[in-house]
Amino acid sequence: MSRKFVPKITTFYSPAFLRDYPTVDCEGPERVSVVHSHIGELATFIEPEPCSIADLRLCHSEAILASVQRSKDTFEVARLSAGAAIQAAELCFERPVFSLARPPGHHAGRNFNGGFCFFNNIALAIQKLLAEGRVASALIVDIDLHYGNGTFDIFQDEKRVAFRNISAPSRTEFLSELDRVLDDAAKFDIVGCSAGFDTYIRDWGSLLFTGDFKTIGSKVTSSNPHVFFVFEGGYYIADLGKNVYSFLQGIQEACS
Repeated sequence: MSRKFVPKITTFYSPAFLRDYPTVDCEGPERVSVVHSHIGELATFIEPEPCSIADLRLCHSEAILASVQRSKDTFEVARLSAGAAIQAAELCFERPVFSLARPPGHHAGRNFNGGFCFFNNIALAIQKLLAEGRVASALIVDIDLHYGNGTFDIFQDEKRVAFRNISAPSRTEFLSELDRVLDDAAKFDIVGCSAGFDTYIRDWGSLLFTGDFKTIGSKVTSSNPHVFFVFEGGYYIADLGKNVYSFLQGIQEACS
C-alpha cells in the first residue's frame, strides 16, 4: 500500500531573523534557529520580503515607527518579521502557512510596544487584507501565555475583527477554552493564530505538554479553510524545537 502524500507546511523564514538586534536575553536568535533546525522535514522554507512603511502605518503611530528606527538593525528585522506575517496571510488562501520570524509582535499596539515586540506582525497582516478588501471579517486566536494586549489595542473598535485570547489555569481548561473560541471560526473569512509556546510545562506557563501543541495545531487548522500562524513566545530552548515540530504535525494532520 502506498503512503498518502502529505504536503509540507509553507514556512516563511530568513537567516536575518538570527540577527542579534538589541532586545532581552531570553528573546535571542536561538529561539528561531532551534526551531528551524527541528522542522526541516515538515517545512518548505520561503524567504520573506520586508513590509513597507505604508504597511506599518496601517497599525502604528509615527511615534512608534520613529522609536524603532533609532536602531537600524531592529527596524530592518522587525520590518522583515512583519512582512513574513503579511505574506503568510496572503498565501493562506491556498494552504495553511507558518511564519517562523522574530521579533514577535502581539504586545505592540498602535501607540506603544514592549514585551520583546516592536511591530504587531499578525495585526498588520490582518489589517492589510482588510484595507485591500481581500477579507471582510477575521478571527485572531492568541494561544501565547501572555495576553495579546497590542492586538487588542489595535482592533478593539474594529467590528470586522474578533480577537480571542486563550487563558486558562489548567491544561484541560486550556484545550476546552480553545474549542469554545473556535466554535464559530468557520464563519470568518480568515483565521490568524498568534502561536506562542511559553505555555509549555517546562516554560514560564507550566501548563501544556508537547503533544498538546499537535492537538492545538490540528484544531485551529480544521476550524477554517484559510488559516495562518505567526510565531510569538516560547523560551525553553531545550524543547522549543520539538514543540513547534509537534504543532506543525497537527497542521499537517488536519490537511491530510
